[in-house]
Amino acid sequence: MAETANQSSARAQHNREVVEAFYSGGVRGDLSGIRDKLHVDFVCSAPDYLPWGGDSLGRNAYLDIVIPQVARFLDFGPFSYDSLTVEGDHAVALINVGIKGTEGRIKISEHWDFHEGLATRIWVAYYEPKVLMDAIAQSGALA
Repeated sequence: MAETANQSSARAQHNREVVEAFYSGGVRGDLSGIRDKLHVDFVCSAPDYLPWGGDSLGRNAYLDIVIPQVARFLDFGPFSYDSLTVEGDHAVALINVGIKGTEGRIKISEHWDFHEGLATRIWVAYYEPKVLMDAIAQSGALA
């Protein structure tokens, strides 16, 4: 049975709400409400040059290992969207965040995939990450 336009629109709206809840939780510093919106086998793919880079396998690894490492360096206080596009089971957020302890900002492109209402994957690309890499190097996290 083919999906109706209303069903497709409702699915896209739900997925948009999940993405927005994730970022608003990041701004508040509280992602506790997002756990049940991620599939148990959720995968995060980030560049290998970052301490949290590579593929994290599983919702718990993402929330309990990756996110705390990210939170050491990224400041979501000055968070803003350049854009958020959602079509069906795919969302792309182009966001701006700060680098803790600096005046620096970084642009990040995050590509989300969904299945049956749960986020299954996020693929993350960092644009011009020099200020982030400098902060990581100064912390000794790359040593």
